[in-house]
This record gives sequence, structure tokens and C-alpha cells, in this order.
Amino acid sequence: MSLAPYWFRHLRNLATRDPIARAFEDPFSVFMRDPFFRDPVKFIKAATAPLDHVEGVYSDHELKIDGKKVEVHLDVQNFTPDQIQVKTVGNEITVEGKKEIKKEDGWTRSHFERRFLLPDGFPPERVECHLDKGKLKLIAFRAEPLEERSIPIQDKSSGSSENKS
Repeated sequence: MSLAPYWFRHLRNLATRDPIARAFEDPFSVFMRDPFFRDPVKFIKAATAPLDHVEGVYSDHELKIDGKKVEVHLDVQNFTPDQIQVKTVGNEITVEGKKEIKKEDGWTRSHFERRFLLPDGFPPERVECHLDKGKLKLIAFRAEPLEERSIPIQDKSSGSSENKS
């Protein structure tokens, strides 16, 4: 990471200030006002933090995954059940909400769309959807596990010694 953009920014800021005041100013005090130079570790962590809480403009969903099910909680309190459409296409769940409100001076339109990819082993046929007090809850259940079966062990070592005799 280059420090040149920070230095150039401070040099540009210095150039616009009073030249007499600049002559008496400590040159390093400018850098101490910058958040990067005050605490570089904190600045770099904030700049390189993962953007998992941002989905487009909004981050209004919560995702919970355990071994048996995947849950997605969406805040859809501004939409009625008639205005929300949930569908699966392949291995993807799409939640879309559209509403239009006519006002005296025009229209207000609201629209959102969220897509979630189901992990392997979670078939789209086993997805349920519940709406309660403005919260939409999508639950995808894991496919039924295979029945347990015993596999016989074939002992090759005892069979090969009998063939040699």
C-alpha cells in the first residue's frame, strides 16, 4: 500500500493555507491529525474489513446455518404478503417485494430483491416460508440422510494364506 496519496493530500492542504503560518508550523503535526498516521493498525483494519454486513445498500437480513437447516430472516415490515414473492430457481432462493403507493402529487414505488444460494445437500423442494410481524423467515431443511446399513468386512489376509497352502 502506497503512502503517496496521504502525503499528496496533506501537501495540497498545506498549499492552500497561509504561507506565514506554515513557516511556523511543525511539519509532522499535519500527519498526526490524519487517522492513518494516528493509529495505522485501526485504520487498515477498518479499510480492509469484510463487507459481509453490506448487501447492496441494505443489510436487513440475518443468516443462520447449522447441520440440519439454513434460516434466513428478512425485515419486510413495509410490505404486505401480497407484495412479496418468494421463489426458487435451481439452487437459489429469490425474495422480491414490490409496492406502489399513489399520492396526490405522484407515485411512490418501493422494490427490493434478495437472492440466496442454497448450500449442497439442501434441496429447494424443502424450503418453507413464514411471515410474522414484519419478519419473513425462510427455512431450508437438509435432504433426508441415507438409511444406515452395515457393510460386511472381507478379510483378504486370511483368504490369501489359505490359497497358498
